[in-house]
Amino acid sequence: MPSRVERGTYSARSRAVALFVIFAVVLGGGGTPNPTTEVLLQLVFVIFACTWLWLPAREPARPGAARDRLAIALALVLLVLPALQLIPLPPSVWTALPGRANEVAALALIGEQDSWRPISMSPSRTIASFLAIVPAAFSLYAVSRLGLIERRLVLAAIAGMALISSLVGAAQLVARGSGFNLYSQYSVGWITGFQANRNSTADVLLIGLLALAAIAAPYLAGNRKTFHFNLDRRMFSVLVGALGLLLLVATLMTGSRAGILLVIAATGAALAIVMTERGQSAARGKRWLIVPIAFVLLTALAIYFVTNSGNTALGRSVSRFSDVENSRSQVWEDTRYAIAQFWPVGVGLGGFVPALLAAERLEVLDPLAPNRAHNEYLELGLEAGILGYFFALVAVFVCLTMVWRTWRDEPASRSQLVFGSTVLLLIALHSVVDYPLRSMAIACLAGVAGGMLARPPATAG
Repeated sequence: MPSRVERGTYSARSRAVALFVIFAVVLGGGGTPNPTTEVLLQLVFVIFACTWLWLPAREPARPGAARDRLAIALALVLLVLPALQLIPLPPSVWTALPGRANEVAALALIGEQDSWRPISMSPSRTIASFLAIVPAAFSLYAVSRLGLIERRLVLAAIAGMALISSLVGAAQLVARGSGFNLYSQYSVGWITGFQANRNSTADVLLIGLLALAAIAAPYLAGNRKTFHFNLDRRMFSVLVGALGLLLLVATLMTGSRAGILLVIAATGAALAIVMTERGQSAARGKRWLIVPIAFVLLTALAIYFVTNSGNTALGRSVSRFSDVENSRSQVWEDTRYAIAQFWPVGVGLGGFVPALLAAERLEVLDPLAPNRAHNEYLELGLEAGILGYFFALVAVFVCLTMVWRTWRDEPASRSQLVFGSTVLLLIALHSVVDYPLRSMAIACLAGVAGGMLARPPATAG
């Protein structure tokens, strides 16, 4: 008699993870200028974590498949860095750290120069960063404990929220900035959905596209037993293609230049997900090639049409490429200078703003204070120094090891593996010119993607 997993049902834990993903997308996109919703998300996370730990775990489908311990290691890697930066050090140690002369002089005025201090020069900011990382790390761990079919429910939540975000964004364009926005500060005149930043919105939409492909891949490959409907494959292909085009057009209308450039990579990855699943199917007919070929052609046609039409929002999106400002390069130069002042230790996670304000050149000052480096790798170097780069390399190594082991041992989960790998790669590419992981929404989605790299404890179905 087939188990409940094989009949395509979902455990209470998988429902809890999917529900938390929905809350993360809705509440986690405010960023530093909008902290209220992030605090609400952290409260929701406490409820979710307690509920998830209380709910019974489903028994693995085979011996020795209880958990992928590399996923636990990856989650811990994310949490160790801020924890180390908060450990109080004796005065003989912290006063010798580079860039601490002004701090020592200021504390000497109140007789506190001999007090114990952590590596972080802004402990409250580092604590806030740590609290923002915890939900993402736990999301990674929770998804790694879900079975193959259960993870599809989480993918459905991601794809569904991306589609809803695109519809909310359309309403925002119609309202012309006078409604349908969650935050007091946001990108006016562009699709932002549940995010305050249009770049984060582009990431959510592209991740949703990949999740949609991962959900549809088994059905397009002929595996219908895990779905609760029976739709003609060609009709299903048309439906998935239409929803995918909606997400791609919405991405163009965010006005995010990086997001628009990543459309090509995301579209190729979505097709790779479908083809990977098809490669696991027993039926290897050639007619299935019509689906990806048609999708590519329709995507190219849609992009050409919308960028050459009279649509104002789309026209402005394309025109942004001819107006490349040099403000980011100026921030990058100031950040590199600040890194040199505090190398190799850094100022502590969350301490970018006060460190950069002290290093900013007078000739490039403008009325807006820089809140980010717009390059995650530079910002990590300023905040965490050589230790930050070391932990980043460790995280990459663990991820690659998980990818290799899962690809080798779990062929049935390869489409989900490609989803997780591609999401992390897109975020890594976007991080060259922005700061996607500083959004709790994107960080939690990255955590979900990291969990997808782990070998599922149950592969039935």
